[in-house]
Amino acid sequence: MSGTSEYRTWAAMLQRCGNSKSPAWMDYGGRGIKVCERWIFFTNFYKDIGPKPEGMSLERKNNDLGYSPENCCWATISEQNKNRRPPTRELLEDEEEFF
Repeated sequence: MSGTSEYRTWAAMLQRCGNSKSPAWMDYGGRGIKVCERWIFFTNFYKDIGPKPEGMSLERKNNDLGYSPENCCWATISEQNKNRRPPTRELLEDEEEFF
């Protein structure tokens, strides 16, 4: 199943949470978002989450918690847009400006 959409979703989840060189690391693993032990194995991930419906992607119901069967489901982009954490503001070094 390594060529499937579900497998790519699973692999991307592991990268975001477990690879400090991933471009998404700071928003996931860098802020403590982890993948549950059970989902380290693709077969368990697939058993728990099931086939990916057309037009959906993996969502964490609570964005402050990690990836687990209890906290994840397939969702549409519009559903996910309603469940976003607010953007962070970074203080520029030695400046009072935010962006």
